[in-house]
Amino acid sequence: MSMPVIDAVVRADKPFVIQGYGKTYELTEDEFNAAMRAADALSAGARMLTTGQAAEILGVTAKTVARIIDAGRIPSSRLSATGHRMVEYRDVIDYKARCERRHRLLEDARALAADMGAYDTMDAVPGDPRQHYTSK
Repeated sequence: MSMPVIDAVVRADKPFVIQGYGKTYELTEDEFNAAMRAADALSAGARMLTTGQAAEILGVTAKTVARIIDAGRIPSSRLSATGHRMVEYRDVIDYKARCERRHRLLEDARALAADMGAYDTMDAVPGDPRQHYTSK
């Protein structure tokens, strides 16, 4: 697709333009909105977050995020001036998706084990302070 190149002067009747590499391109409103959505998606993925912001997304504490980073599960970088750790938004979202997938798989495995009768039940014996385990 070739976009028409227009003069650098933006007119009120042609408000959707984009500039780059020394040229100005006229866009339809739909093309302009698509370009803005693409730019938002790219910039959100590369956005840097503090451990506190990552903690909010993950539903954990900032200290837990620091432990996750220390374990190498989320890559990070440090700000040289302050030494604070920063993580990329997309890495936090990827980690959250991996955790949610693992949780779903474990729940499925638990449900399957329960259906197969693989869990023991715990029955209390009257007068005995100890608990006895019996299979179902």
